[in-house]
Amino acid sequence: MARTAEDLRKIQTQLNKLYPEAICMLEHRNAYELTVATILSAQCTDARVNITTPPLFKKYPTPNALASAKTKDVEKLIKPTGFYKNKSKFLIAMAQRVVRYHQGKIPGLAQDLIQLPGVGKKTANVVLSNAFGIPAMAVDTHVGRLARRLGLSFSKNPDRVEKDLCSLFSKKTWTLLHHQLITHGRTTCKAQSPLCNDCLLQPLCPTGLREKKDPHTGRWVKTPERVVSLVPSVTELLCQWGLASSLVGRTNYCIHPAKVLEKIPKVGGTKNPRLKDILAVKPTLVILERTENTLKIAQELEAVRIPILVLDVTDWKSWIKAYQLIGQRLHRESKSKQSIVELKRSIRGQGAKPLKVLILVWKSPWILAGSQSYCGGLVQALGGRILGNTNKSKSYPQRAPKDLERLNPDLILLPTEPYPFNERERQELEKSFPKSKVDIINGELLTWYLSRTSMALRYLKRNYFT
Repeated sequence: MARTAEDLRKIQTQLNKLYPEAICMLEHRNAYELTVATILSAQCTDARVNITTPPLFKKYPTPNALASAKTKDVEKLIKPTGFYKNKSKFLIAMAQRVVRYHQGKIPGLAQDLIQLPGVGKKTANVVLSNAFGIPAMAVDTHVGRLARRLGLSFSKNPDRVEKDLCSLFSKKTWTLLHHQLITHGRTTCKAQSPLCNDCLLQPLCPTGLREKKDPHTGRWVKTPERVVSLVPSVTELLCQWGLASSLVGRTNYCIHPAKVLEKIPKVGGTKNPRLKDILAVKPTLVILERTENTLKIAQELEAVRIPILVLDVTDWKSWIKAYQLIGQRLHRESKSKQSIVELKRSIRGQGAKPLKVLILVWKSPWILAGSQSYCGGLVQALGGRILGNTNKSKSYPQRAPKDLERLNPDLILLPTEPYPFNERERQELEKSFPKSKVDIINGELLTWYLSRTSMALRYLKRNYFT
């Protein structure tokens, strides 16, 4: 995929946030020491090189001293860096050429550096940029790997990768960018097991977004899902399960937990989410619920091949299935099992009283929570009976006032949402139903499924069913 100017700006912005002062990790005091250290760093870690070089530089502090060194003596000093026989030959030959052609000083021109034994284009660029302050893009294994994963280059040839990177980014940023890419490659974008879950570049990375296989390993990388939740209570559940970092979109009604969600983009309402806003955050999964969301948005998402997970939350068996589906899809099986155990514990024993319960969710007209609704499922899970649901296919049937009066409920519950029932309305209903207990109940407690289900069951059992 071709990277746009905006893509490049975002990549550099994130790298600048992560590594504002990235520097060369090879310890050196001058161009000579850096040249030696860079030659030694081939197939060796910078940390190992930094342990090896102090005694080497103590014995051979200048190119003149190294030029007259015995091979066996150098080999003993640099053996920990690996390939020490070849490296010792390169170091001595490099020093001899510097003494012979450059008056014992490391040259500051690329064409001269490349003529030194053991010094290739990468080493030359490292020395130019760090010892002489000349902008250069040194391409090592880390830089090349990140360039290909990020879609900044498609070549495995270091010279080609260098040209690609230099053509994309401003010359004045080359040196810092080189160090930033190396640091990110070492700490996060590792060769065999990149830590995509922790990577701030993941939303900008075609490999991390699974738009292509990892060009380094040839496999699909394991990446976190980019989830848009169109269900407020599921949004809260995902945060409870430690998945807040996977959320990239939410509805206007996804308000809990407020602090965690404040920076997550809104994509509209539950019934009318904006498809273009959903697509803009590049989700790998959109979560919906059958009654919460519309068939239209599900079909629109499928039409553009966005994976969806549609829940159907009614009775306690469906709650268990929903926990399992979310846990399996988002690799949170342990959290799913924990929630199911808590749910079963909340239901266990059911209630001592087989109450007849009427739940009103709207006024003018009166709309009830039927036996197929989530609210109805809470009551039935505790052994209660939901009233007023003559049409079993409707989760929320409408009833005339005269029909309500014939129901003779033991308990009438008035949740504070979606309709905001108040004390005056509670008292009016109490007069109309003198034999019934009429209570206002927190609407979120009674209607926010999955995230508050066990809490709601415990509350109902404690206050009404014992």
